Amino acid sequence: MGAVTETSAARRSFWRAPNYAAWFTADTASAAGGSLRALAVSLAGYAVSGSTAAAGWLGTAALIAQQAASVFGGTFVDRHERRTLIVVNAAVGVCAWGSVAALLTARMLTYPLLLVIATLGSAVSGFLGSATDAMLRSIIGVRDYPKALSLNRGRDATINIAGNPVGGFLYGVAPWLPFLVTACLYALSGAAARRIRAPRKAHAPTARPSFFGDFVSGWSWSLHKPLLVTVIIAAAVLNYGINGVEYAIQLHLMQLDTSATLIGAIGSGIAATMLVGAFAAARLSDRVPVGGCICVSFVFLCVCVAPMLFAYGPSVSRGASYALVFVANAVMGLPFPIIDALLLGFVYAKAPTSMQGRIAVSLTVPAQALSAFSSASAGALLPVLGFRGTIAVFLATLALSTVMVLCSARIRRIPRVDGWDTAEL
Repeated sequence: MGAVTETSAARRSFWRAPNYAAWFTADTASAAGGSLRALAVSLAGYAVSGSTAAAGWLGTAALIAQQAASVFGGTFVDRHERRTLIVVNAAVGVCAWGSVAALLTARMLTYPLLLVIATLGSAVSGFLGSATDAMLRSIIGVRDYPKALSLNRGRDATINIAGNPVGGFLYGVAPWLPFLVTACLYALSGAAARRIRAPRKAHAPTARPSFFGDFVSGWSWSLHKPLLVTVIIAAAVLNYGINGVEYAIQLHLMQLDTSATLIGAIGSGIAATMLVGAFAAARLSDRVPVGGCICVSFVFLCVCVAPMLFAYGPSVSRGASYALVFVANAVMGLPFPIIDALLLGFVYAKAPTSMQGRIAVSLTVPAQALSAFSSASAGALLPVLGFRGTIAVFLATLALSTVMVLCSARIRRIPRVDGWDTAEL
């Protein structure tokens, strides 16, 4: 009962904090737009190209552009007013996805055009996208950060539960419809962000190092922390494997002419369990040793993927295979919010507030570098190895990341939240 009361009080304190309601609305609308268009982009790419490889490279090109822009985006975010950057990012989203809706309506969308728009939109998102998360640390306290992350992951999971099937349904009604709704959601995000009033202490000082100096200091801070280097490498391998599994499922179902609604339901399943995981993370965030919980989570992910090796075999029906993949993939969502709340919460809590944008980038860019090729890898492997062979390749990468975590004494020794003040990165 005490834990429940504490969690409820923490959530009330978030809403009572100045600017949190406006920040939450802006972030939620942006996340909803991203979720709604994610499946629609893949469906549109496959429709205009007729190739799983081309559809796979569409996602890869967009992710490469996003990650490349993110390298410098974190520094840029830390040097400018974050509210303005959130508004600009939302405006670009309105223009990019509104133009896709218009081109589809006029039946003028081609694969090269979609590739250019998705790539440019992702590049801007990568350059300015960290402004939202960077601003959160100036709104809430450090000790509340893990619970705030849990709440946000629960919000994201709730959005994704509806986002994938709704996006698929809207695409089935009219291919341009999910992109139009996405543009409207980005407009809402920008309008809400304009209501944020940043505290004066969050403004950049008059005299400060050059852009290059800030850029170097952010990356240097992260790369000189042994624990962070280990986390980045393990996360990079893990993200490649997880995203590879997701793209393999999605592209394989497209090959089988599965309905857009059923393809979207795969994402809803994992989002639903992520919502459960977010509630668990909120309760566990200040109760369990972080290191041990992270190790268990990585092992759990490998166990979840293994059953997919038996799907879509010669003696297994499509219906049974879909059900097996749906359940196994869905259960994978449980540990993600826990990993975020505990591991990332520990890192961000130890990082200076003024460096949140740079630290976020120095962590996420290397950690997601390999996953940028997950889509292309899945698209290329499926015609050669089939579904089960492709899943086996990505399962091997998950096992490798798990071994890295289990063998790291620094990760295993990360304490509970009440020991973070004395713990070192």
